[in-house]
Amino acid sequence: MNTQFNPKSAVAAALQWLGAVIAFLISLIIGSMILPLSKTIMDATPPTGIFTSLVAQLFTAAICATIFVWAAQRSSFKGLAMWLQLFVLSFGVQTFMMQIETAYFITGVSPNGASHSAFPLLQGNFQVYLLFLHGFVTSLIFTLLVVLLVGGFSRGPRPQTNFTVTADHAVKVGAWLAVVYIVLYMVFGYYVAWQSPDVRLFYSGTSQLASVWNQWAATLMAKPELPVFQYFRGVLWVLCLIPLFRGFSGKRIELVALSALALALLTTAELTFPNPLMPAAVSLAHFREVSISMAIFGALCAWFVAQAVATN
Repeated sequence: MNTQFNPKSAVAAALQWLGAVIAFLISLIIGSMILPLSKTIMDATPPTGIFTSLVAQLFTAAICATIFVWAAQRSSFKGLAMWLQLFVLSFGVQTFMMQIETAYFITGVSPNGASHSAFPLLQGNFQVYLLFLHGFVTSLIFTLLVVLLVGGFSRGPRPQTNFTVTADHAVKVGAWLAVVYIVLYMVFGYYVAWQSPDVRLFYSGTSQLASVWNQWAATLMAKPELPVFQYFRGVLWVLCLIPLFRGFSGKRIELVALSALALALLTTAELTFPNPLMPAAVSLAHFREVSISMAIFGALCAWFVAQAVATN
């Protein structure tokens, strides 16, 4: 195996990454032009969040370029199959999985079990559906451009996959990984995010810090279906990753790193934008909570769900 540094390959990879950064920014602009947010939400957007708008766009573009060029270069798929593989990862992880939780928590819960409006700008309108559609269009354009950049539509051969995921294995492993997801969600939700007074005030209407057992009990009394909802999300996280696993041609340790990075940062990068739905302090607390917990979950998924292909 030749392990010598290849300047030509390094330059090509750098150009693909730079092209993907530009592709993400283009897809973001086109998505906003086709499906602009309402004037009410735009007027409520603060001048800065964790980052300013420009810095957040560049940060998110860099994250997405890194993850999707990496995934595309290691993909054994080509053409439409590669496009679909990347689209499921992009739309599924960045938009669908995040926005179904936003929709679920439009009404929050206070420590005494009373309802509290967490996202009043999304109540009584179709803005949450617009967020889904905006993410759909942006992901569709961005992943197509990435496939073009890495030569995914060329007739040349692609490397063979090193992993597969059978249906019965996915069901068996996904069933207990979804339970692990609930545990991570509850533990990091309370011991990381909920330790912030800003988060408690935003979701419950009070900065009072209840004990972990009292908080969980109040939440479950107000939303008894929460464990079922989060179990369902745990299963969906696994499904979003399966196309990545099935077409990955690298080693398992690389797949674990990519899966962890994808779930950690694709879910949190957009929290850095100026956000009309939540204060910057709340976004930052969620960034810490979600990035750590989802990195753990992504690594576990890659280790236990992806099955090595037997070689002769």
